[in-house]
Amino acid sequence: MGAFSLTANNDIGSQARWTSVPLGRLEFPQVPEPYSGDFNDDFWPSRHEEYNRLEWDAMDWQAVRDQLSQAAQRLERHPEQQPELEFEAPSLRERTFLEMWFGYGDPSVEASETGDGHYRIGYGQHRICAYADYPMDERDRDLMRIPPTGFLPTGPLPPTTRIPVLTH
Repeated sequence: MGAFSLTANNDIGSQARWTSVPLGRLEFPQVPEPYSGDFNDDFWPSRHEEYNRLEWDAMDWQAVRDQLSQAAQRLERHPEQQPELEFEAPSLRERTFLEMWFGYGDPSVEASETGDGHYRIGYGQHRICAYADYPMDERDRDLMRIPPTGFLPTGPLPPTTRIPVLTH
């Protein structure tokens, strides 16, 4: 597909910034223990139709990880309110996922600081959990059309992995 640029959306306010946050510092309202696959019963079933339409099971997750890793590195050095980002997307699936992450229309991966160095996710739980490739039970894997190995055979990303998040 090729390269494209995107201005990361910030509809939350002047104090909010796109920055880089380690996965281990994120708190998920519906996922008490993501590394143990402890999801609320309706977590994946509530969204599977939308994501199956986007064909997450056919997405090049390594390409998505590479692009988000580059964005996280940049935002770790220079947090910004509405950064102009450049991406290389192999297909429309990956481009759509990246546009959704950075809020094509709405901020889609957003968290508020809890005061102890952690961030409570407000939006984007499903995107983050798919990106991080947290374990899923068999029912959820079948529902999302994901093989037992997960989205990628490498397994879940470590808690030190930094991801781009709109924080406030």
